[in-house]
Amino acid sequence: MAGKGPAPFKSSEAKRRPNASPGFKRLPHKGRSGETPPWPLPELDDPQLAALESMEWTRIWTLPQAVEWERMRCETLVAMYVRVFAKASLTGGDTKLLSEMRQLDAKIGLSPKAMMDLRWETDEAPVEEEDAPIPVPNGQRVFVPKADPT
Repeated sequence: MAGKGPAPFKSSEAKRRPNASPGFKRLPHKGRSGETPPWPLPELDDPQLAALESMEWTRIWTLPQAVEWERMRCETLVAMYVRVFAKASLTGGDTKLLSEMRQLDAKIGLSPKAMMDLRWETDEAPVEEEDAPIPVPNGQRVFVPKADPT
């Protein structure tokens, strides 16, 4: 059947059952908790690069994907991504580094597309009271955004 593309992506509200999609690994939306693993690569002489690596290493281990990295023991691969990310950030976006960063991103599932390719999804974010749907007479749901604090 020509012209028949992939099935459209359904939001969790549109799915019949709220559990994980068949074949998908469900990751916690709140991310990984616990201690950050020790840095597995050799330290660099550049203090600016080392500081950027340390900040990104700490941040990245709080993401939902970090639950799977820890389970699969991917610390070195994630550290390689962090090192390339830090170098690309400091060099102003060297195209070779950006290309390497995109390839590593696909392997560790940082982008939404990479997560889909790895068949990972997060559970639903908790709905805060301010974000809760407001019922209206015709049965539709209206979301009222939070007030901007500025």
